[in-house]
Amino acid sequence: MKLVIIWGSSRTGRKGGVVADWVKQKAGADGRFEVDFIDLRELNLPFFDEPISPFSMNSLDDYTHAEGRAWAERIAGSDGFIIVTPEYNHGPPGVLKNTLDWVGPPWKDKPVGLISYGGISGGTRAVEMLRSITIELGLINVAKAIHLPFFVKAFESGEQPSESTNENLKKMFDQIVRLRTALTKN
Repeated sequence: MKLVIIWGSSRTGRKGGVVADWVKQKAGADGRFEVDFIDLRELNLPFFDEPISPFSMNSLDDYTHAEGRAWAERIAGSDGFIIVTPEYNHGPPGVLKNTLDWVGPPWKDKPVGLISYGGISGGTRAVEMLRSITIELGLINVAKAIHLPFFVKAFESGEQPSESTNENLKKMFDQIVRLRTALTKN
């Protein structure tokens, strides 16, 4: 199963690399996934500027921007997603929303898990906004998100995710596999 992990931050001084690396390492060690890790700083999509919505396109050939077409093809070849996001101003980063907007039907009927990090709320408001965005795109959200409040202090002091946090990530992996299997049965 091809699992795409999207790290939803591109800003200078971003702190979530430890979280993204944790998710990537655990997914790779799980054995059920071919992991495609996407750092939005490296993806570097331009601001969405297609003349029509991706949901109105008849095929991937309708893209006028090569970067958007390549991104949509990458999503089309994937089976499930985990989005790792900070919370900026009580929501997800604009670069993440832009990345989601570039693709239409290739998102449909694929599972997505949401993991957030940040201060006291651990990114819960960003996740709640992402739930409505991903549902509108046709993605199927796993039951529970993972929120990591005050993660910077914990990781900088050498603390690792707790046993229960690791168990919750394993449950997220299980749900992604179960949903994808159920959605692809004839």
